[in-house]
Amino acid sequence: MTGDDVRPQTLELSDGRHLAWRVYGDPDGVPCVYTTGTPASGLAGALHHDAARLGGVRWISVDKPGYGLSAFQPGRQLLDWPEDIVALAGHLGLDRFAVAGESGGGPHALALAHVLGSRITTAVVLAGMGPGDQAWVREGMKRQNRIMLGLAQRAPWAMVPAAGMMGWMLASPRRAERYMRKQAAVSPPADRELLADPRIRQILLAATRDAFRSGPRGAAQELTMLARPWGFGLREVPVHVDLWHGAEDVNVPVAIAKAVAAELPDCDARIIEGAGHGVAWTRLEEIMQRIVTAA
Repeated sequence: MTGDDVRPQTLELSDGRHLAWRVYGDPDGVPCVYTTGTPASGLAGALHHDAARLGGVRWISVDKPGYGLSAFQPGRQLLDWPEDIVALAGHLGLDRFAVAGESGGGPHALALAHVLGSRITTAVVLAGMGPGDQAWVREGMKRQNRIMLGLAQRAPWAMVPAAGMMGWMLASPRRAERYMRKQAAVSPPADRELLADPRIRQILLAATRDAFRSGPRGAAQELTMLARPWGFGLREVPVHVDLWHGAEDVNVPVAIAKAVAAELPDCDARIIEGAGHGVAWTRLEEIMQRIVTAA
């Protein structure tokens, strides 16, 4: 089975919403619940499929509320995410498991670690976002990200049309290709090289388009949520955190990773020289080994 063959599964939650996920990697391997970046559906887990299969990791890639096949959750807060994952873990029979979050999924992984504590073997943060309500988080970010964070904080009502424009751009192959070229143009060399890989581009575009499957509300809501206080402090995360971050990242500047790592009580931070926002794709074997070791 390849990553393209993986089919989504869904679970009805106690409030009537549906939560969707896909299992990549080794179906009998060490379980890791993966939260994708913003905006991307669980299809982004396909980027980790081969490494997870070879490394013996069951890579459970979840659609966040309003993305892909997961229903929108009115009034969603970051600390609502653990409740959804507890339901999923119960459905899958998972007692203890690793969690991983990439980019905007990083805060989700830390929220899971904060709430679930000893059920989490390690929290893996990959190019993870920092507390978006802090002004210093925007320092060094590329212009588009700074604008979106600022807009989310000062004019959250404008996020739906802003996200809708992104969805419109991606809906057309011609516009999507132009969008990807623009992203590459403002990326460091390491990310431009990754984005030139047809397989990576294909998966990223599919996952981002799928995030807008039911409209822009999910992306708008998540961007606004990440720009507000998380509801917990980094010093309140009781679980070991394994962090990877690219020194050349302009989506989430490396200063954020260093500040986050310094606040966390128990964190192994790996700052990778020459890497950008796609740092995870250059360290997949190492990441999977760490998840298995922590089990």
